[in-house]
Amino acid sequence: MNLKSILFSAALVIMGQVASAETIALRNSTILTADTQARIENGTILIENSRIVAVGQNVSIPSDAHIVDLSGMTVTPGFVVTDTLLGIVEISGGANAAETSSQSSDISAGYDVQYSINPLSTAIPVARKGGVSHAVVMPYPGANGSTFAGQAAILALNGNLEGDILAPVGMVWDMRTKEYGRGATFTQLQADLDDVRKYVRDASSLQKGKLLSRDWSRADLDALSPVVKGDMPLTVRVDRASDILTLLNLAKAQKIRLVIVGASEGWLVAKQIAEAGVPVAVDPSDNLPGSFDAVGAMSDNVARLHQAGVRLIIRGGSSAHDAGKLRYFAGMSVAKGVPGDAALKAVTSTPAEVWGDGTFGMIKAGMLADIAVWTGDPFEPMTDLSALYIGGVEQSLDSRQDALARKYIPFASK
Repeated sequence: MNLKSILFSAALVIMGQVASAETIALRNSTILTADTQARIENGTILIENSRIVAVGQNVSIPSDAHIVDLSGMTVTPGFVVTDTLLGIVEISGGANAAETSSQSSDISAGYDVQYSINPLSTAIPVARKGGVSHAVVMPYPGANGSTFAGQAAILALNGNLEGDILAPVGMVWDMRTKEYGRGATFTQLQADLDDVRKYVRDASSLQKGKLLSRDWSRADLDALSPVVKGDMPLTVRVDRASDILTLLNLAKAQKIRLVIVGASEGWLVAKQIAEAGVPVAVDPSDNLPGSFDAVGAMSDNVARLHQAGVRLIIRGGSSAHDAGKLRYFAGMSVAKGVPGDAALKAVTSTPAEVWGDGTFGMIKAGMLADIAVWTGDPFEPMTDLSALYIGGVEQSLDSRQDALARKYIPFASK
């Protein structure tokens, strides 16, 4: 890196620090809080030192505050995209372009996705253009065929090279019935969790040969320990209704926190999911059978889950370059019958609460100032994003694609 680049990078860091320390008042907007007070008309949000310090219609604004008039605008929390490969995939192939899973036979549950995340990925600015401020990045099972994919992480999309990453936030487990068969898959999971409990009670059990469900590495056992302690959720990618019921019973017996991702047939067992209090991350566009595990896929799956009282998280495609389309998936859920307030929480406060640390996901005093400013209803396709603040700092909405278009499209017209 030459001297000019170094000075420019340093200037950006200093500018970010100054901006985060500035007092900002966002005035005169319609605020959709994703909190108990869902909607505030002609509201003001006061930001100091990266956090929201006041929200309401009669907020006292300091004389030195930088005032931004948002008349006619709609404000929401920044969106949280779930089960995404954002930051770990640039393109689907090529050296160092996709790092989604462990390639080690000794490490599966211990695979920690935070170390694979590139905070400067070219896909991140594209996601920001869709109002996304945070991403729940989840790995996939590796070449060793393990059902445990590894540990998820939450990435703040602020372009910080050091990476504002919260990790680990969950253990990811996949149905791998093609490799094992259902009988073996669930039996193996129960045996694995029993082994981890033995390890938690007595770490020397690994050396004593008392852990028999598999050839364990200490990294995998240490990674799974928070799951059996109830400190970290087991996030399961699963679609079939009967499998979901099995997992609900298993989680209850094992006293573990469960989160379901997928649930194409979730509507068939929505009552049981709601009674168990298990959150479900669902793709509203998933409306056709893609396999025999999803024969019961329905276009109104998301609405039926909501009606049953299931705690909803809305997800879209896992592709890194699709992360910014999350608002369209939320819009689909509204079109299918999910109330707008519920859809907003499903892409903001709920994923932040399920996997996060309670510092983001709502427009509320004390929360990080992650704020998206829209020209109208954010779930309407014709609405534009006007500004995005992450930690109180306004983010660039320019991407590599924009730069390439500016450079080459003029030549294409000649």
